Amino acid sequence: MQWAGNTGAVTRQEIETALGMLASTDPVLSNLVGNALADGYLGQAAFNSGLLFETTGDRRALDFAVRFADNILALRNNPKTGTVLWTGERELVWPTYRPNGWNQTTGDYAGSENGEIVGHMVNAAVYILKTPCLWGLTPAPYDGPTAFSPSDTYLTRALAFVKAGDETVDTYFLKYFLDSNRLLIQPADGRWLQVKDASNLPGAKMPWNRRMMVLHALMRLAAAHETLPMYDPSRTWLYDDIVRKNIKDFTSSLRSVEKSNGAETFVWNYVSGKNSTEESQGIHGYYDILGTWMAWQRNPWLNGVTDRIGEAFANTMQFTINLGNNTFSGLVDGTTTNRSSCVPGLWGGWSFYSMWLPEWFDTLATANVQSGFNGRTWLAIPLLWTKNARFLNDASFWRGKYASGLGFIQGTSEPSLRAQQVLIEKIKMAKRSGGDLSITHHTSSARASPKSGMGQIVAVSVILTYTVLL
Repeated sequence: MQWAGNTGAVTRQEIETALGMLASTDPVLSNLVGNALADGYLGQAAFNSGLLFETTGDRRALDFAVRFADNILALRNNPKTGTVLWTGERELVWPTYRPNGWNQTTGDYAGSENGEIVGHMVNAAVYILKTPCLWGLTPAPYDGPTAFSPSDTYLTRALAFVKAGDETVDTYFLKYFLDSNRLLIQPADGRWLQVKDASNLPGAKMPWNRRMMVLHALMRLAAAHETLPMYDPSRTWLYDDIVRKNIKDFTSSLRSVEKSNGAETFVWNYVSGKNSTEESQGIHGYYDILGTWMAWQRNPWLNGVTDRIGEAFANTMQFTINLGNNTFSGLVDGTTTNRSSCVPGLWGGWSFYSMWLPEWFDTLATANVQSGFNGRTWLAIPLLWTKNARFLNDASFWRGKYASGLGFIQGTSEPSLRAQQVLIEKIKMAKRSGGDLSITHHTSSARASPKSGMGQIVAVSVILTYTVLL
């Protein structure tokens, strides 16, 4: 991606070259290839295409998010013919690896990264569900694995993404990965030993970065179930409750350290209760702060992610992890070890915390540009999102317009609050009667704007009938 500078509006050159990065993403053709769908290249392309859609409103970016979600859904383990996991069942998950020495058809591993996979898939659904003008249209075709026919609409796909996400959470995460307090743990089941996850024995507390991967799925599903087509407040409440308890468990573990300039910073461990300083040079510390950021966007008051916490994290990045000369420490306490070495750049999502400390954005963006993006969407596109947020200086953009499923995005039809309430009551009645609900709703279509050349959403009035998935 070509970078036009740390200030000002996002440029056409930046947008087109970011889209080019996404277009070069190869499909994933099978499971058991590690974390490619989670924090690997396709998972990050899915997440960052969403950020680019938020930044630009460009339908091409959304179509990338949808095609990567299609790829994910197409690879979900088949409950009749798929591989058998450590549970002895063909779980509705994405097996990521097969432990060395195990039988070719049993004992496959699927852990917290499946939460990240679900999060990426449902993320695309939330964009669609909050943009009714797209519901009756079809996305651009995809030549990778897909669970759909070319004629399937955006809405059809969004409903399928959410349904699949709920199924994985219901049958796997809620069943095996929660303790009695709804804190995320490694399965308290002796069979978990089969996966040879030696540092995380059965029943052990799940490391923070792994928890955040699961919480990603729950936050996106909670938002999806706030939208009218998928409205289900009981699910939203459950998912939000699990998020709240785990985020507060994390923030209560943070140790405050005052710097010589008086700034409050944090130090924390890889997992609760163990003296193992978290790393900043890889994905572990990044997922800790990314999950906390998402929880702040989702609901800072419910999740207890205060401005003090956001500012202290930003201070940690600028005054502890940043070693100067475009170099960052291997650990979050500013130190470096043979295992956790200094790095010339960090994942772009660290930049989100510049909302509380603007100078941090310049520090990170300058370092990442100098070290080179080299096709790595996770270093580049989040910086573009933050650059746009800084330029807009709009609190609602920082908060995340898709962090909640309530309301519709500007540019689409926005029914009155009373109309939304009426639709919600109809859904509730249909749920009680056990039937489907067909709603005819006056909404809007979408087409490319010839002036923008960006494929931005432009309202065109149509009548759309859809069925709520109960």
